[in-house]
Amino acid sequence: MTQKDDPIIPLYRESFPDFARLVHRMGGTLEQAKDCFHDALLIYLEREKAGKLEIRSSPKAYLLGTARICWLRTLKNEPTIPLPEGLETPDQTDSNEEEREITLLKSLQKSGRKCLELLKAFYYDHCSMKDIAERFGFNGNRSATVQKYKCLEKVREEIKTMESYAK
Repeated sequence: MTQKDDPIIPLYRESFPDFARLVHRMGGTLEQAKDCFHDALLIYLEREKAGKLEIRSSPKAYLLGTARICWLRTLKNEPTIPLPEGLETPDQTDSNEEEREITLLKSLQKSGRKCLELLKAFYYDHCSMKDIAERFGFNGNRSATVQKYKCLEKVREEIKTMESYAK
């Protein structure tokens, strides 16, 4: 089958701009929109191949709905505290905020050097997942995305552990 004959390409071209606009309106980036949309596209193709695709309205609506769910899960899993480049002095911030920053920094350090570098590349250097995959030797964008997610989970677990000890 040639690229012209592939029915997924017109669906992609018709659906992605709408989804990218939605993500942009919600404060996301084009890279985030691509990541979520590609995840949704993979889900669509896997379900179609397995014969488990249940479309009730249209393929575009199904794909957009799946992408929207992926995006909302991404928002839910994103850290609520921005990754700081350095601590502010105590007179610039209240003590609760300072404690949260210290907890975050310690959690980032405990997550490991590779995770710290990967998260820095994504959040501070604004590298694309393709660039991150190349820089860190991952097989592709999806592998880099999964590794970024695992790193965020490590940091979250460290924060939970540190907060439970503090109580």
